[in-house]
Amino acid sequence: MKVIYLVGMGRSGSTLLDILLDSHSNIRSLGGVRRLAHYARKHPCPCGAPSFWECSFWSEANRRLGEKNGRNLETADVHARNEDAFRAENRAVFEAAAEAAGVEFVTDNSKSVVRLKRLMNAPDIEVIPIHVLRDARGRAQSIRKRKGQRYIPTFTYSHRSLRLYYLLRNKPHIVVNYEKLAANPEQELRKLMDRIGLAFEPQQLTWAEHPHHNIGAADVLRKTDGSTIRPDDGWKTALPGYMQRIISLIALPGRIANDAKERRWGL
Repeated sequence: MKVIYLVGMGRSGSTLLDILLDSHSNIRSLGGVRRLAHYARKHPCPCGAPSFWECSFWSEANRRLGEKNGRNLETADVHARNEDAFRAENRAVFEAAAEAAGVEFVTDNSKSVVRLKRLMNAPDIEVIPIHVLRDARGRAQSIRKRKGQRYIPTFTYSHRSLRLYYLLRNKPHIVVNYEKLAANPEQELRKLMDRIGLAFEPQQLTWAEHPHHNIGAADVLRKTDGSTIRPDDGWKTALPGYMQRIISLIALPGRIANDAKERRWGL
Protein backbone atom coordinates (compact mmCIF):
# COMPACT_ATOMS: atom_id res chain seq x y z
CA MET A 1 0.00 0.00 0.00
CA LYS A 2 1.69 3.20 -1.20
CA VAL A 3 0.51 6.48 0.30
CA ILE A 4 1.89 9.87 -0.76
CA TYR A 5 1.44 12.03 2.33
CA LEU A 6 1.46 15.81 1.88
CA VAL A 7 2.58 17.63 5.00
CA GLY A 8 3.20 21.27 5.76
CA MET A 9 0.85 24.13 6.52
CA GLY A 10 -2.42 25.41 5.14
CA ARG A 11 -2.19 28.14 2.46
CA SER A 12 1.13 26.73 1.25
CA GLY A 13 0.14 25.06 -2.03
CA SER A 14 -0.40 21.48 -0.88
CA THR A 15 -3.96 21.31 -2.29
CA LEU A 16 -2.74 22.49 -5.69
CA LEU A 17 -0.02 19.83 -5.62
CA ASP A 18 -2.56 17.22 -4.56
CA ILE A 19 -4.70 18.08 -7.60
CA LEU A 20 -1.67 17.89 -9.92
CA LEU A 21 -0.84 14.45 -8.56
CA ASP A 22 -4.46 13.38 -8.94
CA SER A 23 -4.22 14.07 -12.67
CA HIS A 24 -1.75 11.17 -13.04
CA SER A 25 -3.20 7.90 -14.29
CA ASN A 26 -1.70 5.84 -11.45
CA ILE A 27 -2.54 8.16 -8.53
CA ARG A 28 -5.85 8.89 -6.84
CA SER A 29 -5.67 11.90 -4.54
CA LEU A 30 -7.98 11.67 -1.55
CA GLY A 31 -7.37 15.09 -0.01
CA GLY A 32 -7.46 15.46 3.78
CA VAL A 33 -8.40 11.93 4.89
CA ARG A 34 -8.53 13.03 8.52
CA ARG A 35 -11.72 14.96 7.60
CA LEU A 36 -13.31 12.07 5.70
CA ALA A 37 -16.32 11.57 7.98
CA HIS A 38 -17.17 15.29 8.06
CA TYR A 39 -16.98 15.70 4.29
CA ALA A 40 -18.86 12.48 3.58
CA ARG A 41 -21.64 13.68 5.86
CA LYS A 42 -21.99 17.32 4.82
CA HIS A 43 -20.24 18.21 1.56
CA PRO A 44 -20.69 17.64 -2.17
CA CYS A 45 -17.81 15.96 -3.98
CA PRO A 46 -15.44 18.28 -5.87
CA CYS A 47 -16.25 16.27 -9.00
CA GLY A 48 -19.70 17.86 -9.00
CA ALA A 49 -21.70 15.04 -7.42
CA PRO A 50 -24.22 16.39 -4.85
CA SER A 51 -22.70 14.20 -2.13
CA PHE A 52 -19.93 11.67 -1.59
CA TRP A 53 -22.57 8.95 -1.58
CA GLU A 54 -23.64 9.94 -5.11
CA CYS A 55 -20.08 10.19 -6.46
CA SER A 56 -19.14 7.18 -8.60
CA PHE A 57 -15.65 6.99 -7.10
CA TRP A 58 -16.49 7.50 -3.43
CA SER A 59 -19.57 5.26 -3.57
CA GLU A 60 -17.42 2.44 -5.00
CA ALA A 61 -14.73 3.08 -2.37
CA ASN A 62 -17.46 2.98 0.26
CA ARG A 63 -18.73 -0.38 -1.03
CA ARG A 64 -15.25 -1.89 -0.95
CA LEU A 65 -14.61 -0.45 2.51
CA GLY A 66 -17.74 -2.17 3.77
CA GLU A 67 -16.51 -5.47 2.39
CA LYS A 68 -13.16 -5.06 4.13
CA ASN A 69 -14.21 -4.17 7.65
CA GLY A 70 -17.92 -3.37 7.75
CA ARG A 71 -17.24 0.38 7.96
CA ASN A 72 -18.39 3.20 5.70
CA LEU A 73 -17.02 6.64 4.84
CA GLU A 74 -18.57 8.18 7.97
CA THR A 75 -17.72 5.45 10.46
CA ALA A 76 -14.15 4.62 9.39
CA ASP A 77 -12.12 5.43 12.51
CA VAL A 78 -9.10 7.08 10.89
CA HIS A 79 -8.28 8.74 14.25
CA ALA A 80 -8.30 5.54 16.35
CA ARG A 81 -6.19 5.93 19.49
CA ASN A 82 -5.06 2.32 19.54
CA GLU A 83 -2.14 1.99 17.12
CA ASP A 84 -3.20 -1.39 15.70
CA ALA A 85 -6.73 -0.08 15.09
CA PHE A 86 -5.34 3.13 13.58
CA ARG A 87 -3.24 1.19 11.10
CA ALA A 88 -6.02 -1.22 10.18
CA GLU A 89 -8.67 1.49 9.73
CA ASN A 90 -6.47 3.72 7.61
CA ARG A 91 -5.11 0.87 5.52
CA ALA A 92 -8.66 -0.25 4.76
CA VAL A 93 -9.60 3.27 3.60
CA PHE A 94 -6.48 3.59 1.44
CA GLU A 95 -6.90 0.14 -0.09
CA ALA A 96 -10.61 0.64 -0.79
CA ALA A 97 -9.85 3.94 -2.55
CA ALA A 98 -6.95 2.50 -4.56
CA GLU A 99 -9.02 -0.47 -5.67
CA ALA A 100 -12.01 1.72 -6.58
CA ALA A 101 -9.76 3.93 -8.73
CA GLY A 102 -7.61 1.10 -10.10
CA VAL A 103 -4.35 2.79 -9.08
CA GLU A 104 -1.19 1.90 -7.19
CA PHE A 105 -0.80 5.18 -5.26
CA VAL A 106 -3.18 7.27 -3.19
CA THR A 107 -2.48 10.59 -1.50
CA ASP A 108 -3.41 11.93 1.92
CA ASN A 109 -3.29 15.73 2.18
CA SER A 110 -4.07 15.85 5.90
CA LYS A 111 -0.89 17.90 6.60
CA SER A 112 -0.87 16.78 10.26
CA VAL A 113 2.60 16.01 11.63
CA VAL A 114 1.20 13.62 14.27
CA ARG A 115 -0.81 11.72 11.67
CA LEU A 116 2.25 11.42 9.43
CA LYS A 117 4.33 10.03 12.29
CA ARG A 118 1.69 7.42 13.09
CA LEU A 119 1.34 6.35 9.47
CA MET A 120 5.12 6.08 9.09
CA ASN A 121 5.12 3.66 12.03
CA ALA A 122 2.67 1.34 10.26
CA PRO A 123 4.71 -1.56 8.82
CA ASP A 124 2.12 -2.42 6.17
CA ILE A 125 1.73 1.11 4.74
CA GLU A 126 4.51 2.52 2.55
CA VAL A 127 4.45 6.25 3.17
CA ILE A 128 6.14 8.76 0.84
CA PRO A 129 6.24 12.06 2.75
CA ILE A 130 6.22 15.27 0.71
CA HIS A 131 6.84 18.49 2.64
CA VAL A 132 5.38 21.46 0.76
CA LEU A 133 7.15 24.72 1.59
CA ARG A 134 6.11 28.30 0.95
CA ASP A 135 7.72 31.63 1.73
CA ALA A 136 6.48 32.66 5.18
CA ARG A 137 5.54 36.12 3.91
CA GLY A 138 3.36 34.70 1.14
CA ARG A 139 1.60 32.39 3.55
CA ALA A 140 1.12 35.21 6.07
CA GLN A 141 -0.48 37.44 3.42
CA SER A 142 -2.79 34.63 2.29
CA ILE A 143 -4.05 34.17 5.86
CA ARG A 144 -4.19 37.93 6.41
CA LYS A 145 -6.56 38.29 3.43
CA ARG A 146 -8.88 35.61 4.80
CA LYS A 147 -8.75 36.15 8.55
CA GLY A 148 -7.10 39.51 9.15
CA GLN A 149 -4.33 37.93 11.25
CA ARG A 150 -0.84 39.35 10.90
CA TYR A 151 1.88 37.72 12.97
CA ILE A 152 0.35 34.80 14.92
CA PRO A 153 0.38 32.44 11.87
CA THR A 154 4.11 33.01 11.48
CA PHE A 155 4.85 31.70 14.99
CA THR A 156 2.97 28.58 13.91
CA TYR A 157 5.10 28.49 10.76
CA SER A 158 8.32 28.22 12.75
CA HIS A 159 6.89 25.74 15.25
CA ARG A 160 5.55 23.39 12.54
CA SER A 161 8.71 23.67 10.45
CA LEU A 162 10.90 22.70 13.40
CA ARG A 163 8.66 19.74 14.26
CA LEU A 164 8.90 18.49 10.69
CA TYR A 165 12.65 18.99 10.66
CA TYR A 166 13.14 16.76 13.67
CA LEU A 167 10.68 14.14 12.39
CA LEU A 168 12.03 13.86 8.84
CA ARG A 169 15.63 15.08 8.90
CA ASN A 170 17.12 11.56 8.76
CA LYS A 171 14.29 9.87 6.85
CA PRO A 172 13.85 9.75 3.06
CA HIS A 173 11.26 12.27 1.95
CA ILE A 174 10.68 14.91 -0.71
CA VAL A 175 10.62 18.67 -0.31
CA VAL A 176 8.57 20.69 -2.82
CA ASN A 177 8.94 24.47 -2.93
CA TYR A 178 5.64 26.14 -3.86
CA GLU A 179 7.29 29.17 -5.46
CA LYS A 180 9.42 26.97 -7.72
CA LEU A 181 6.44 24.76 -8.59
CA ALA A 182 4.26 27.74 -9.50
CA ALA A 183 7.02 29.34 -11.56
CA ASN A 184 7.81 26.21 -13.58
CA PRO A 185 5.15 23.50 -13.07
CA GLU A 186 6.36 21.08 -15.76
CA GLN A 187 9.99 21.13 -14.69
CA GLU A 188 9.18 20.63 -11.00
CA LEU A 189 6.55 17.98 -11.70
CA ARG A 190 8.94 16.00 -13.86
CA LYS A 191 11.50 15.97 -11.06
CA LEU A 192 8.86 15.10 -8.46
CA MET A 193 7.40 12.20 -10.44
CA ASP A 194 10.88 10.80 -10.95
CA ARG A 195 11.45 10.88 -7.19
CA ILE A 196 8.13 9.13 -6.59
CA GLY A 197 9.01 6.47 -9.16
CA LEU A 198 6.45 7.31 -11.84
CA ALA A 199 6.74 8.90 -15.28
CA PHE A 200 5.50 12.45 -15.70
CA GLU A 201 2.30 12.62 -17.78
CA PRO A 202 1.46 15.75 -19.84
CA GLN A 203 -2.17 15.49 -18.69
CA GLN A 204 -1.00 16.59 -15.25
CA LEU A 205 -0.62 20.09 -16.68
CA THR A 206 -4.25 20.14 -17.86
CA TRP A 207 -5.52 19.31 -14.39
CA ALA A 208 -8.58 21.59 -14.55
CA GLU A 209 -10.00 19.49 -17.38
CA HIS A 210 -10.26 16.32 -15.26
CA PRO A 211 -12.73 15.39 -12.51
CA HIS A 212 -11.26 15.39 -8.99
CA HIS A 213 -12.51 13.91 -5.74
CA ASN A 214 -9.97 15.30 -3.23
CA ILE A 215 -11.44 16.15 0.15
CA GLY A 216 -11.06 19.91 0.58
CA ALA A 217 -10.13 20.66 -3.05
CA ALA A 218 -13.39 22.35 -4.05
CA ASP A 219 -12.24 25.88 -3.14
CA VAL A 220 -9.11 25.70 -5.30
CA LEU A 221 -11.01 24.17 -8.22
CA ARG A 222 -13.82 26.71 -7.96
CA LYS A 223 -11.51 29.72 -7.89
CA THR A 224 -9.30 28.58 -10.75
CA ASP A 225 -9.92 29.57 -14.36
CA GLY A 226 -8.29 26.91 -16.52
CA SER A 227 -5.11 24.98 -15.77
CA THR A 228 -2.69 27.90 -15.82
CA ILE A 229 -0.71 28.17 -12.60
CA ARG A 230 0.36 31.67 -11.60
CA PRO A 231 2.69 32.34 -8.64
CA ASP A 232 0.79 33.97 -5.80
CA ASP A 233 3.33 36.66 -5.00
CA GLY A 234 0.99 39.56 -4.29
CA TRP A 235 2.49 39.79 -0.81
CA LYS A 236 5.47 41.63 -2.29
CA THR A 237 3.34 44.73 -2.80
CA ALA A 238 0.48 44.07 -0.34
CA LEU A 239 2.68 43.75 2.76
CA PRO A 240 4.45 46.91 3.95
CA GLY A 241 8.21 46.59 4.20
CA TYR A 242 8.23 46.72 8.01
CA MET A 243 5.69 43.90 8.15
CA GLN A 244 7.74 41.76 5.77
CA ARG A 245 10.79 42.24 8.01
CA ILE A 246 8.88 41.31 11.18
CA ILE A 247 7.43 38.18 9.55
CA SER A 248 10.87 37.16 8.26
CA LEU A 249 12.35 37.57 11.75
CA ILE A 250 9.62 35.51 13.44
CA ALA A 251 9.95 32.84 10.75
CA LEU A 252 13.75 32.68 10.94
CA PRO A 253 14.01 29.40 12.95
CA GLY A 254 11.57 27.70 10.60
CA ARG A 255 13.29 29.10 7.52
CA ILE A 256 16.67 27.78 8.67
CA ALA A 257 15.19 24.31 9.23
CA ASN A 258 13.35 24.34 5.91
CA ASP A 259 16.41 25.52 3.98
CA ALA A 260 18.46 22.69 5.47
CA LYS A 261 15.82 20.13 4.50
CA GLU A 262 15.43 21.54 0.99
CA ARG A 263 19.18 21.41 0.33
CA ARG A 264 19.19 17.69 1.10
CA TRP A 265 15.73 16.51 0.10
CA GLY A 266 14.46 19.14 -2.35
CA LEU A 267 13.82 18.57 -6.04
